[in-house]
Amino acid sequence: MTAVERLDEIYAIAQHRAGYSPEEDAAHELAAGWMREAGLEVSRDEAGNLFGTRGDARVWAGSHLDSVPTAGRFDGALGVVAAIEAAARLRDRPLAVAAFRAEETGPMGSQRIQERPEAYLELHIEQGPVLERMGEPLGIVKAIAGQAKIPVSFAGRADHAGTTPMDARDDALVKAARFILLVEEAARAGGVATVGALEVHPGATNVVPDRVELLVDARAPTRPELDALVARIGHEPRTIHEPVMMSGPPLDALRAALPQAPSLVSGAGHDAMILAAMGVPSAMLFVRSLNGGISHHPDELSSEDDIALAVDALTDALARLTR
Repeated sequence: MTAVERLDEIYAIAQHRAGYSPEEDAAHELAAGWMREAGLEVSRDEAGNLFGTRGDARVWAGSHLDSVPTAGRFDGALGVVAAIEAAARLRDRPLAVAAFRAEETGPMGSQRIQERPEAYLELHIEQGPVLERMGEPLGIVKAIAGQAKIPVSFAGRADHAGTTPMDARDDALVKAARFILLVEEAARAGGVATVGALEVHPGATNVVPDRVELLVDARAPTRPELDALVARIGHEPRTIHEPVMMSGPPLDALRAALPQAPSLVSGAGHDAMILAAMGVPSAMLFVRSLNGGISHHPDELSSEDDIALAVDALTDALARLTR
């Protein structure tokens, strides 16, 4: 069975496989069967993470099987099925395949592991257009971007929407709209930033808004770049997640397997980010996302040829790490 056929089987369970849901359970059961076929011993930890292990497994590879409501076939699941395929090819090597729980809502499972490996590799679709624009099938992740969550509120005065002249209004939403444009300008100078959550009060079409609350998601590859972006936005963040560097033998193994592959920064968080923050040497391999890099959408797509190259590279890197 090919990797794409296995992805189709997982997707047939449900498009949306929420963390710790019956649908995620079913995907884990399916993957457990494939792990056994690959000669791995199946186990689960207290957090519900699924492991397929062979021998004294100090090297792990994997990803997650949960998905967002608007998911495509590839996000997360590709990393698990590719790791299973690599393990099946390396039947004499001690290693483990991990399927972490609830990555999309935390990540939760990888934060609660009971044992830590000596090295972790994660294959994942890029979820962006960079590799497609470059004409490159694969890329090696050098860092996972830091993230700041910045809450901002705007106050105005509620008035009748039909009778209040435009020059007599104190419209909180107009203030917020101007700020959102400022956020876009700030991000174009370095990093990325998004206003994806906005509440307008009182929320009636015939009332001038008197209060608006929004949340800025700002991201950048390094802490100095993230700090500079936050400064340009001009408001204090509520939370900051530090950037995480990929490092050590896993990164070296990927670079040896793919000496010509470009280096990328991941703007999205992954289980590799959690393990790296714990001090586990970790690395990620990105597979080109087609259709303009669309992800978290049914049109998410990576080609079978690119996936085959990625599985070969993952197998090569795991072979180097388990010698």
